[in-house]
Amino acid sequence: MDDGALLAECVARGYQGSGPGGQHRNKTNSGVELTLNALNLEIRCCEDRSGQVNRLLALHRLRVKIALELRCAPDPLPPFPFPGSNGRIQIANQQFARFWADILDRIDQHGGEIRPAAEAWGLSSSALVRIAFQEKAVIDNLQKLRIRYGKAPLKQ
Repeated sequence: MDDGALLAECVARGYQGSGPGGQHRNKTNSGVELTLNALNLEIRCCEDRSGQVNRLLALHRLRVKIALELRCAPDPLPPFPFPGSNGRIQIANQQFARFWADILDRIDQHGGEIRPAAEAWGLSSSALVRIAFQEKAVIDNLQKLRIRYGKAPLKQ
């Protein structure tokens, strides 16, 4: 879904952000709260003084939350190719949530095993684990998945 379609599915509400930031932060409703009733998810964002920037940040966080919390059967092929140079993986911000959703779906499908998910994306298991440890929310979800299947937690 593009941003417009996802936003159309949400109930958006503005609110006054709290905390430091000066008088403008406390006088405007630039904070954004998005509620996706279909999945019972709620995201709040008030990092910026601009409501538009906060809306974009909230949409990104909502995509990541959906990717990390909802599991489904993955397609046989990854949803998109990623350009890489010198053996390094490069994923655009817009593709971050889809990448991790696909990885976690594959790990869930294979009983907590990392290797099938890594091989589907052309990565080694250790490379995938290194990438996962760069994002706290991702590694937390991955560890929970492995524990659910009786696998040992991953070590960094």
